[in-house]
Amino acid sequence: MDFSLQTDPPEIAPFRKEVRAWLQENMRGSEHLRWSASWSTRENDEEYRFRRNLAGKLGKKGWLFPMFPVEYGGAGLTFDHQLVLETELDRYGISLNHVFYTLARIVAPVILKWGSEEQKREFLPPMVRGEVSVWQVLTEPQGGSDVANCQTKAIRDGDHYMVTGQKVMVGHHLPPDFLWTLVCTNPSGSRHENLGWLHIPANLPGITIQHMHLMMGIKNVVFFDGVRLPAKYLVGGENNGWRVAHTHLELEHGGEGRVGADPLVERVVEYCREMKVDGKPLIEETNVRDIIADMMIELHAVNLFARRNFWHRFVREPHPYGGAQFRYYQRMVRLRNGERLQQIMGCDALDPDHTVHEVVDFEYVVRSGPGQFHGGGTLDTDRLIFARRVGLGRPTKEKAPETI
Repeated sequence: MDFSLQTDPPEIAPFRKEVRAWLQENMRGSEHLRWSASWSTRENDEEYRFRRNLAGKLGKKGWLFPMFPVEYGGAGLTFDHQLVLETELDRYGISLNHVFYTLARIVAPVILKWGSEEQKREFLPPMVRGEVSVWQVLTEPQGGSDVANCQTKAIRDGDHYMVTGQKVMVGHHLPPDFLWTLVCTNPSGSRHENLGWLHIPANLPGITIQHMHLMMGIKNVVFFDGVRLPAKYLVGGENNGWRVAHTHLELEHGGEGRVGADPLVERVVEYCREMKVDGKPLIEETNVRDIIADMMIELHAVNLFARRNFWHRFVREPHPYGGAQFRYYQRMVRLRNGERLQQIMGCDALDPDHTVHEVVDFEYVVRSGPGQFHGGGTLDTDRLIFARRVGLGRPTKEKAPETI
């Protein structure tokens, strides 16, 4: 595995030149914008419109999902091309995954793996071209991290399903085009053998979405009240949902990886050089330098975990426990970094700063430490997956699913 991102293969260098020039042109007008984070309390309409428009432009070129087949809206490019796009976008403080709020980055690969040919040709191109937004809606009031305890029912009625149930703590402050959700397709069936995945148009009668105002921004409750859905929207087969979930959850639980590094340390160092206490810059304090060093070491480890998982995913060699390992470690580092910022800055760490991107806003870092323990399962979920993958307490090791 080569983590070097400095030298491109000779055949890739012209593509980097093309991407860099394209972004220079298409990122104009964003200089004054400061990107919101994925769980945000600050996103505004202007920023969203810019990112949504950028997604459409990338999608038209096949660059939003560059390795997807051309017939499904991608560009049919290689891993090296994907790295170029990721690293060039990172220069602007944004990633392909965060161009605009949509869980298509997880949903599209799952449909590519589990969908029928007809479904792939209908469902994928609008997602891959950035034309639609998709919410993943899994959590239920009684289920929490135990997604297999799914009470939202989808009962077959001829060529349709009747969907009834409730999902919580999902989505974004703007409504979606589609809802990607796990349902119970056989209420009398045994656990894990009674589930299915539905790709539901969000404008169907019987769907109600209500905001939930949380410390990490707006999430939602989604109600399904007798929603009549054509059977073609069932992906992966009836009662086969748990196998499909293996692919989906592996991506959500860290298996997708990423390339961009966390720029938090650079901003902390800049702050400590400029901020003076009794006429002396904070950076000259030994204990402050020690805290920054710990932060730098751990964020570097997070970055290496993320790149490793990104590589394993795209060369189709699933790391047996890499996703859960990365996700658990990343969440603990986020929590520790929030505490470190308060040690260094005191109350200044709790003051929002809208002049910077949200991911390096100290107040957001402090808030997101405990805030991001929700989403994609709890820490106990991470530990359980890790234990099963390395074979702790069981005679056999659980295999990591191959993702796309």
